[in-house]
Amino acid sequence: MRDLSLTLVVPCYNEGTRLDTSAFLKWVSARPSRYLRFVDDASLDQTAAVLDHLRAQHSRIAVLHLSRNHGKAGAVRAGILQDSASDLVGFWDADLATPLKEVDRLIEVLANNPDLQCAAGIRVMRLGASIERSFTRRVCSRLFVTVANVLLGLPAYDTQCGAKLFRRNVAQPLFADDFVSPWFFDVELYLRLRKLSPDLELTQCVCEYAVTEWKAMGHSSLRLRDFVKAPLELYQIYRRYR
Repeated sequence: MRDLSLTLVVPCYNEGTRLDTSAFLKWVSARPSRYLRFVDDASLDQTAAVLDHLRAQHSRIAVLHLSRNHGKAGAVRAGILQDSASDLVGFWDADLATPLKEVDRLIEVLANNPDLQCAAGIRVMRLGASIERSFTRRVCSRLFVTVANVLLGLPAYDTQCGAKLFRRNVAQPLFADDFVSPWFFDVELYLRLRKLSPDLELTQCVCEYAVTEWKAMGHSSLRLRDFVKAPLELYQIYRRYR
């Protein structure tokens, strides 16, 4: 596997007490081709101070402070659009629901398949994997993806896993414009990718990789009421990209 360089964007909102700084430091220190860019989405707790302290401990860690709250979509977009010389850019959930060990597996997918533009983690409950989330969350997720597949024609199994990597040349146009939804922007990314490569099937551009470990970390900014609003937001997405 060629050691592709990677800048990983980590959106943070009120993560001051639960950010596993030692895990991030260990990961970025393991190889000189790894970079971290944290985006503080106008947190109301001590997140900003925690991130600034983390940045001071390693030269390949950067921190972007937003002056107002943008939601996950806006925070990820702000981080991705910062200049980067890495081969790949991507985003990862700050709570490490998907462990950082899965990053190398996504890199390997892109390294071994040069035509792919995106490697996306997905959560599949199966023997040999440790996927821990509540029944309610699991049902809501399947309903959401089913509606998205039917309405938007997306052949995706799991759009909402917060572990995705992109080739740098495609990431800039993908994130150039604001998103319709602050939470379901992953769906929009796939629709934009399909527009960027109209001659290719989405399955030729994106590979969904089943992660071996994922664990719901308790507190989440995404609430059940956000899933209740999902049909309206999906319809708004449909109107924009149809």
